[in-house]
Amino acid sequence: HGIFQTFSCWMDGPSYVTQCPLLPGRNYTHRFNVTGQEGTLWYHAHVSWLRATVHGALIIRPRHRRSYPFPKPHREFPIVL
Repeated sequence: HGIFQTFSCWMDGPSYVTQCPLLPGRNYTHRFNVTGQEGTLWYHAHVSWLRATVHGALIIRPRHRRSYPFPKPHREFPIVL
């Protein structure tokens, strides 16, 4: 949450409304543009009990040879609670 999904907003939403859930053993590649965005964001599933179990951090770092908008961290430790 927090990422602007320009031209792909229909790929993020509740199951059976914006898209159908994946069947067991199937896969899906979600391609989206993050131009001009950076930071640590959040992803999670939108269906049933997966909402509580499929989640994590999505880290978008500055482009190569670009600086952070703050002092560059020595190390990073994403913590998901």
